[in-house]
Amino acid sequence: MEKIRKVVLVPWDFTEECEIALQHAIQLANAGDNDIMLLHIIPHSLLYDTFIKKVNIKNIETLNAEFEKIASNVEAKYGVRPQTLVLEGNPSRIFKNLILTANVNLIVSNHAYKFKDKKIRNSRSLKKLIFKNITLPFIIVSNPPKHDHYIEIVIPVDYDQKFKEAVHWIIYLAKYYKCNINLIKPYITDDSKKKMLANNIYFTKKMLDGVNIVYGIKTAKKKGTFEDEVFRFGNTIEADLILVMSDKYDNFIDAKREKSLDIPVMCVNPRVRKYQSFY
Repeated sequence: MEKIRKVVLVPWDFTEECEIALQHAIQLANAGDNDIMLLHIIPHSLLYDTFIKKVNIKNIETLNAEFEKIASNVEAKYGVRPQTLVLEGNPSRIFKNLILTANVNLIVSNHAYKFKDKKIRNSRSLKKLIFKNITLPFIIVSNPPKHDHYIEIVIPVDYDQKFKEAVHWIIYLAKYYKCNINLIKPYITDDSKKKMLANNIYFTKKMLDGVNIVYGIKTAKKKGTFEDEVFRFGNTIEADLILVMSDKYDNFIDAKREKSLDIPVMCVNPRVRKYQSFY
């Protein structure tokens, strides 16, 4: 029986910035032997989507025809032909339906989605994808990949107990890319927080040692914020990815930082028990 391939989803608004996200998605899809889907959403509010449900079929057909040309151009340029899809409705609802029906296991997105004269922060919709005991990671990008594959990944270690759930994703990423894992912990003086942080570090080391993953641990400098120190460290080592938990996303990345991200940020959700893997 043929194995069903998983899908890396790229929100597509027909701007040049979308191709940056596509470049990252191609790297990720190649590493995981996944397909790629380009998705254009004609956004509606949840209220409109629930009660009015009016769909402009002619507009969708026109966009589908344009999408076919884009797919051909992508295939000629990158050697990969993506699936294409145009849907009209509430973005969060559309993403959820595709995760359940199209075998989507990762979303790679430019920081903003342009529709008519408006720009929408994609992270606002993607952070809400918590349902049916499944967590789906998403990656926000603003610049092209630095390397032809992921080499250095930075993970800020938190004293929050929920950080332990990020370790599963660290293991997945390390196995996928044979990459270097760089843990960075905050400079903390509070005794209770230091104890919780030490517990998380111990757990992380034990888990990574158990599956023979090589890693390094760095302590952030006392000066400045921990968030700034994480990005400074990432830029110093030319990191390919920074992994954060979704409930910490806004602490690390605001709208201004999203626009000029030197390093892609992967966001995973800590509040579920079942993990959607890349495999």
